[in-house]
Amino acid sequence: MKMNLKTELRKSWIIMIKEFRQIIRKKAFMIPMFMFPIIMIIFFGYGMGGTVKNADILIVNDDTGTASGSIIREIGSFIPRYGDPRMFSVTYTKDLSQNEAERKIDAGLYKAVLIIPSDYSERVAKNESVTLTLLTDSSDTTSSGLIINFMRQLFSGTTGSHVLLKIPDIYGKLQYIDFLTPAVIALTVFFGTIQTMGYAIAGERQDGTLVRIMMTPVSRGAIILGKTLHQLVLQLARAVVLILAAIVLFGVTMNGSWLLVALVLIIFTFGAVGLGMAISAVSEDMLSFQAISMLVAFPSMFATGVFYPLSSAPDWMRWIAYIVPLTYANDAMRTIMIKGQGLGSIAHDLIILIFFGIFYFALGVYLFRREA
Repeated sequence: MKMNLKTELRKSWIIMIKEFRQIIRKKAFMIPMFMFPIIMIIFFGYGMGGTVKNADILIVNDDTGTASGSIIREIGSFIPRYGDPRMFSVTYTKDLSQNEAERKIDAGLYKAVLIIPSDYSERVAKNESVTLTLLTDSSDTTSSGLIINFMRQLFSGTTGSHVLLKIPDIYGKLQYIDFLTPAVIALTVFFGTIQTMGYAIAGERQDGTLVRIMMTPVSRGAIILGKTLHQLVLQLARAVVLILAAIVLFGVTMNGSWLLVALVLIIFTFGAVGLGMAISAVSEDMLSFQAISMLVAFPSMFATGVFYPLSSAPDWMRWIAYIVPLTYANDAMRTIMIKGQGLGSIAHDLIILIFFGIFYFALGVYLFRREA
């Protein structure tokens, strides 16, 4: 009995060593396996912000007196906590109409515009009611909500209850789900494309299907084109279902063009196909592919403003966001679906997405042809 136990333990030890050797030989798997939890801690800790830092705000001060000066100074110098950066980056102007201010918010130049009327100081001195207009980019519900709460506290605590805030709904009554949905659609397309490309290439290579396909008269170009077209149709269909479900179930607003949404997602999917091919080509098997793809894809949701605005993230994370195509897909989708803007407003995002698409697709095709 003792000998049998000893033999079984020795065999178990051999099996354990074999498993470790197999993992160690998978160089593409080893680094992500240890790096992934560290990266998750970093991105969860800093990406799930919920604060506003250096938000661009325009103050239109038409007041001819001096009472508005203290309010303006307090807004410009406000720091949420000791050691934090200022909450606002303030620009000052005068003689700007509400319509012109709304256009500046539409263009993404400011998160908010505060309009102080010309008789502000006079009315405060007479202890009369005075109304200020606060316009916010409500497509960013997190920043908008924090700015509104700050302004309400500021005016209620500084000059008494005679100062009222008028806060027009530029884009209608929006909730957090309206902010979240466009980015979740882009994120779903990003994740879904990369993962299904992995199963279509790395998985087929592991089970031998890809080799058998290569032995047929079908060219590599035809294989790539077929898999790309499959992804484009599949991801567009998923996006339509998600948008319709969000509208029906949650009352999400769709203010823009379905055709523009389709254009953004087609360009974005094109790049994600290339990235999926590239990761598949350098992965030894599905285990390696899953580790690398999660290391690349999963942190993107916290660095690109899916759940919270980029203004709440630290500077170093925003620099990462600028090199991730999901950032520009999120921005374009929100501009279309929430703001109802046209092609001109998303041209910058589209140009960058086209660049990323060409780069990733070319890289994916090159690596696939070399490795397949």
